[in-house]
Amino acid sequence: MTDRITCFKLNWHSWGLCCAEDAVQEELTIYRNKNLLVFKELNGYGVTCSCEIIHIEEQNAEQFFDFLAQCCNEWNDDYWVEVCDGSAWTVRMWHSSHKVRKVSGTIEYPPYGKQIEQYICSFIEADKSAIEPKMFGCC
Repeated sequence: MTDRITCFKLNWHSWGLCCAEDAVQEELTIYRNKNLLVFKELNGYGVTCSCEIIHIEEQNAEQFFDFLAQCCNEWNDDYWVEVCDGSAWTVRMWHSSHKVRKVSGTIEYPPYGKQIEQYICSFIEADKSAIEPKMFGCC
């Protein structure tokens, strides 16, 4: 049986100065088997400020995960660029073999990062949601 990506999680963290009550972290998770996108904003205390669940059409979710399987083999584990202010991101991908792949960075996109953002934005637009995740971008 093929080792498939079953879950994709993208965490974005702000490094800017802000109040602890402000949303400083976003967590975007896409589940393959449930065809769900879960978006959370968390404050500096790690408490969830908002949460939204978006249902994805099965075919669109499969296309997304197939794309990830093709492009993520080219990824390095580290896309950190020395910055003193801004944001950071971390991607975790869980596989059916129980392997977890972790990739992180700051202001540099991983290869195909903009296409991944386009997929995610298409899921949000199809659901007519108003959320605007930062994903790989800077604040």
